[in-house]
Formats: sequence, C-alpha cells, structure tokens
Amino acid sequence: MTDYDGKTVVITGATSGLGLAVSTRFAQLGADTLLVCRTEQSGERAARVIESAAPGASVRPMLCDLASMASIEEFIADLKAQHASIDLLFNNAAVMKRDRTLTQDGLEMMFQVNYLAPVILMTSLLDQLRSSTTHLVIGIARPSGKERVDFDDLQFAKHYGIYRSFFQTKLYLTLASIELAHRPEAHGVSIHLADPGPFKSDLLREARWPAGWIKNAFSRPVDTAADNIVFVASSDQARSGTGKVFNKHHETPLASYWKDAHVRARLWSATEAMIETANSH
Repeated sequence: MTDYDGKTVVITGATSGLGLAVSTRFAQLGADTLLVCRTEQSGERAARVIESAAPGASVRPMLCDLASMASIEEFIADLKAQHASIDLLFNNAAVMKRDRTLTQDGLEMMFQVNYLAPVILMTSLLDQLRSSTTHLVIGIARPSGKERVDFDDLQFAKHYGIYRSFFQTKLYLTLASIELAHRPEAHGVSIHLADPGPFKSDLLREARWPAGWIKNAFSRPVDTAADNIVFVASSDQARSGTGKVFNKHHETPLASYWKDAHVRARLWSATEAMIETANSH
C-alpha cells in the first residue's frame, strides 16, 4: 500500500462533494494536498473544512477555472513553477448542464470541463508525475461498455441531453486515459480510472425533478465513494501496470470498445486538434 505522508496530491473539483471528501482523506494521511478550485472563496472555505478534520495538515487552494483554456494554462505554469514532482493527479471535477452551454472558448461546457481539461492536465504534468515516487493519475469513469462515440457530434450540437452527454464525456475520458496510458510519452506514469459507485452528488442539481432527487435518495454517502478512491490510489494494483479501470476496490475487465486502438487513436487525434485550435484563439 502507498504511504501518502509528505507526498503531493493535486485534486480537481476539490471544494465540494467527492473532491472535498477525497481531499480530506489525503490531508488526514499527511499528504501535501493541493485543491484546484474555481474561486478563492470556495477554495478557502474548503481548506477550512479540511483543516478542521485534519489539524496541522498541509492544504493549499490553487485557482483554476476548467472552463477557461487561459486559466488552465496559467494554473499549469504556476503548478510547475512550485512543484518539481507530483505524486497523484486526481481528475475529479465535472459539471452537468441541463441545457447545452458554451464556455468562453466556444466549446461545449461538459465537453471542456469533464474531458478536455483533464486531458490537458494529464499531458502537461507528465514530467512532474514521472519525477515522483508514486507517479499516479486517477480519473472518474462512469460509462457503460455499450456507449459509443459519435465522431460527427463530439460536442453534442446535434443531440444533447443532460445524462447522455454527461456520460459521453466520461466515455471520452475513459478512452483517452487508456490511450495515453499506452503512449510512449506517458512511460513511467500509471494512469487509471475508477468508478467509485453511485453516491450523493450536487452534480444532479440541474437534473429535472424528481429524477435527480430520486438518484440521490438511493445513492451512498459521498464518504463511501471517497474511501473507494483512496483505496485505489493506495493499492499495489494501481502501482503496477497502467490503463486499468477499477470498480470500487476491484480491477474490472476493459470493455471491448475501450480496447479498440483505432477508436482511441481517432478520438486522441480529434482531441489534439481541438485543443490546438482553442489555444490559438
């Protein structure tokens, strides 16, 4: 099992829900916990909550709006300047939007926050991750093995639905994470995905009533999901190999579609092109 005492962990979406619960767990384990937050107020509030649960812990908010390419770029530069090594990147942040919404970069909101942003973070921080002793990336995977990518509608301009589009972004992240795990530039970094199981979440606040309320009513407390993430991050299974998907405490076989190298490469190529176009504006 991995000991996180004194190690550096970076957690997106760290100010509420699962991200806050996971950040608290790592702070209690003695990690230098960096909270990626959209506003100073939310970051300071989360830090106070964590410090009350883990007195004396090293907790620091860092500003980054994942719906802004400029903010992501600035955050990465600041992080690299301050930390030569990063032990764990937990790509947790996500949004659900009832209606199709564009970011200031002209990209669909869920597509950018749930998918493009974590891909940019992963690829930009590989050297810092490789320089650590843990060198681990974990993303949240919730797609069904039956989901398929519509390459003609990656940003849901033709067909948008809060649940369908959300789970499509999770499929994209699953495919891209597995693809990056097997690319030469990620050698020496373990990249995995974890399904912590259903848990009560503020993500559902934009879901139409009563669907969101019903889902939360029958879901586990967020602390249970946080324990599942920390278990995976601390497990020997996560340290050995790369490109795995975990369900709660157990590695699960990859769906045949996720193993399709052609699909993964096609999505990766399209993603690189969109990132390059967005950064050129």
